[in-house]
Parts: sequence; C-alpha cells; structure tokens
Amino acid sequence: MKRPIKTASRLAIFCALFEVAATSLRAQSALDDESRILDLFMAGKFDVRLNNGLLFSPYGEPASRPTINYTLTGLEFGYMLSDRREAGIFSGNLEASLEVFGSALFYGPGAYVTGFTLWGRYNFVPLGWRLIPYAQGGAGVTSTDIDHSIDGQMFNFNLNLAAGVRYLITEHWSVSLEYRYQHISNANLGSHNLGINSQGPVLGISFAF
Repeated sequence: MKRPIKTASRLAIFCALFEVAATSLRAQSALDDESRILDLFMAGKFDVRLNNGLLFSPYGEPASRPTINYTLTGLEFGYMLSDRREAGIFSGNLEASLEVFGSALFYGPGAYVTGFTLWGRYNFVPLGWRLIPYAQGGAGVTSTDIDHSIDGQMFNFNLNLAAGVRYLITEHWSVSLEYRYQHISNANLGSHNLGINSQGPVLGISFAF
C-alpha cells in the first residue's frame, strides 16, 4: 500500500513542478513580447511604411462637387518623438512622419494627384497588445491635373485626418488598416476654389527599426 501512495505523491509533485515551470515560461514569454513591443515605441525609433488605398468623393458640402475617385500609393517615413506615456486606456506615444504619395484617377476628369504630407500621429499602446490603434492628422502640398474648373490650379494643398489599427506580426514587421479623409484645395490662391473632399480605406505594411 505504501508504494502506490509514494508513486501518487511523486506524480503529484512532478505535475505541480511542471505547472510552475510552464507558468514561469509563459510569463517570461509574455514579458519578452511586451518588452519587444514597447521597444518599438521608444523615442528615436524609425518606421518605414508602404500604403495603398482607394479614396472616393464627393464627401461633405457642397453636394454639387463632381465625383473624383482615385487610388493612393504612399511611401511614409516615421520617427518616434517620445517614449510610451502611461495614461490608462490612453497610454501611448507621439510619432511624426513624412509621406510621399502618388495617385491615379479611375473616375473623374483628370489622370493624377501627387504630393507629400507631414503627419502627426498618436499611437495607443496598451501593455501586452499587438493590436495598436492610432489617430493622426496631416497637411502638405499637392500637384494634380484634375480639371482646373474644380481645383482652380495645378498647385494645391492637402489636409488629412485618419484613424486605424496596426497589428504587429513580428518585432519588425506589421500591417495596418485605416480610414482616411483627404481635402485638396488651393487655399483661395487660385481664381476659384471648389476643392475635393474624399474618403476611403488605406492598407499598409511597415518595417520598424
């Protein structure tokens, strides 16, 4: 009778030790992942992103604006301005980026839209999350051959708002999906300034270092 009891006791101790070891390994793995994630959002880190999307108009007033629909392909260079700041559900950091973009019209009077945008972004970085929400705004300059009865002249400005989520695949690579609003107009520098308001989804892939 003593041998089965001893065997059961040893088995129970082994199971308990195995569980403690497994728990420790899981905790260590989670800690390592968390450390790597936080490291991506430290001041001085860089990001290179390739963005592709579709933007549709008209959007907003006046409703008389013509339909201008175009693709958007952008190469974006990001720089982390700050470390992650602890603020509950708003914990995160600030990022600045420069995006150079080119667009091809697939509906409307014209062929292209091109330019660059300076962005300011806030990354929401909850502890342990690989899914990183963000919100950003930007402004820049634009050149386009869209019918100048719409935008007044070739030289224009762009104003942008966007919100999206970024999923970290590895410690360097991630993918993102955002909703973007873009306004293009000449700030009344031309003879008239009807402008273009567009909106749509933008997909991105990025490399952080």
